Amino acid sequence: MTGALAVLGDPAFAPLKDLVIRRTGLAYYADKDSALAERVRRRIEALGLQGCRAYLTVLERERAGGAEFQALVNEIAIGETFFFRYLEQFEALRALVIPECLRRNAGVRALRVWSAGCSIGAEAYSVEILLKRAFARALDGWSVSIIGTDINHAFLAQAKAATYGDWAMRGVPDDVRADCFEPQDGGWRLKPAYREWTRFSHFNLAESALPAYAEGLAGFDVVLCRNVMIYFDEPSRARLVRGLHDALVDGGWLLVGHAEAGMELSTLFTPVSVPGATLYRKPHPLCTPAMAPVVTVPEPLPPPPPAPSRRVHPVPAPAPAARPEPEPAAGGPTLDDLVALADRGQWPEALEACEALVRREPMNAAVHYYRGLIEEQLGVGDPVAAFRRALYLDHDLALAQYHLALVHWRRGQAEAARRAFRGARLSLAGRDPDAPVAHGRGLSVRELSAMIDLWLPAGGAR
Repeated sequence: MTGALAVLGDPAFAPLKDLVIRRTGLAYYADKDSALAERVRRRIEALGLQGCRAYLTVLERERAGGAEFQALVNEIAIGETFFFRYLEQFEALRALVIPECLRRNAGVRALRVWSAGCSIGAEAYSVEILLKRAFARALDGWSVSIIGTDINHAFLAQAKAATYGDWAMRGVPDDVRADCFEPQDGGWRLKPAYREWTRFSHFNLAESALPAYAEGLAGFDVVLCRNVMIYFDEPSRARLVRGLHDALVDGGWLLVGHAEAGMELSTLFTPVSVPGATLYRKPHPLCTPAMAPVVTVPEPLPPPPPAPSRRVHPVPAPAPAARPEPEPAAGGPTLDDLVALADRGQWPEALEACEALVRREPMNAAVHYYRGLIEEQLGVGDPVAAFRRALYLDHDLALAQYHLALVHWRRGQAEAARRAFRGARLSLAGRDPDAPVAHGRGLSVRELSAMIDLWLPAGGAR
């Protein structure tokens, strides 16, 4: 075996490649034979074997997760990461997700976070730094657990050592670096006070079932699985999304990479649009389809559009296949019929039902509000006019103001968006923070206020 070219020409390379992708889920290598062959070559030469057939035999005879398989994983796994990667997601954690978890878990005083595919630990430690710096007083006396898992033992060893070079530290603000890290051997080591809640363990997301109760991988309030699924094939990705869903508590939050949105996520989760990102929230099964789960999402309609500039926030039913087709009422469709159609993604039918409702109930603000949501999803009509008609009929309809602001923002109309966000904030002023927002399907005044604050800071200047 003289090089990667010899590996590529070996008849046993194809079944070896299939085995590697099947066990690791790294379909990233499906069209990168040269890169995989070079890494396989290193392992073949390290073992003193004569070719791919001999190496394939070693892997096939070895139990899952054995020493040689792990040595190969250490060669092929991708581990590029750094602290506070995707800063906008950490801002959403600070302003929206963690406060919601604190309110929801006030009775049990426990918080569980999973960094799935944690690489060298920067992501998991970033969460602990955020919690310690922004929520130390609120979390006093709480049980906080942050678990980082990865398939690569070498990455996990570095994560446990908590030592990092300048490349991994490039996203760390100067004040955080000074407070949370100490220089060590030309690099940086995270101070013990900022790694008390975090532990690391080995876990193969491609082969292992979720929830994994024996490993403590269940019952999470927040799961971060970012830039992991982009390396998986579609069946592995779909299976993993379902597993992550089941590993979350009802109402729990999933954060994925910017390039990892897809229909499986939109079917199982409620997309929540925040500045620069989309978060995903697990619906609450105790709510009926017409009333949403306990969510912090403005729009009660399904799946997110393909481009970040056109995000809609659906509330999918927990088991859409089991939902009956809505039967039109004798006098025509009802508002519940319209919402049921939209929840299943039947947008043209939902718009038709909405138009019938507008003709029958032209003074119903809610009908015009839903029309704006549906038109924005389909890219037809004039959602701005629909939201304005809703507000004319009910000037306290905060969600109509909020969505009007989002439409203006997506169109690049910054000042109009700011005015509408301010209007939404004003319509919530003086209300009970725990009161439900009209047509928010479980959304509270406090939660909508937090979402507005993400777009428009308290001072109003954005």
